Amino acid sequence: MVVTRPARARDYARLLEWVPDAPALYLFAGPSVTWPPTVAQFEEISRRPGLSAWMVAHDEYPAAWGHFDLTVGGASARLGRVIVDPRYRGQGLGHVLTRAVIEKARELGVDEVRLAVVADNEPAVRAYRRAGFTEFVDPERPQFTAMTYRLLERP
Repeated sequence: MVVTRPARARDYARLLEWVPDAPALYLFAGPSVTWPPTVAQFEEISRRPGLSAWMVAHDEYPAAWGHFDLTVGGASARLGRVIVDPRYRGQGLGHVLTRAVIEKARELGVDEVRLAVVADNEPAVRAYRRAGFTEFVDPERPQFTAMTYRLLERP
């Protein structure tokens, strides 16, 4: 069973351990966090209006192994700062995490989840496509691949 719980201040220190260098930080957080990252930066982000940060765990991996945040605005939520603990990558947990995102979005009452993934992060783009996200053009952010998941169109 997958467990999704609100991220706490102590979780941010753990997230920092999952990000080994500036390029990895950019893939995880985009331009909103600078190298070297600090717990204070993530705490500041967590206070943004409409944003909720989440940790994901699983029966087989009781310690949290994933993180994401959702920023709700009207009927839409923006997915950001998605990461899986490097020790557990390659085990299908990205798909599990994406399902947790969709379930949380449903709980929050949104109709759509949008995201912007660094365009050359092909593993992430493929994972989101497999999960049912579709691409759309965002001419203001060409360095990102913009994607959406419409909850009303899927069970």
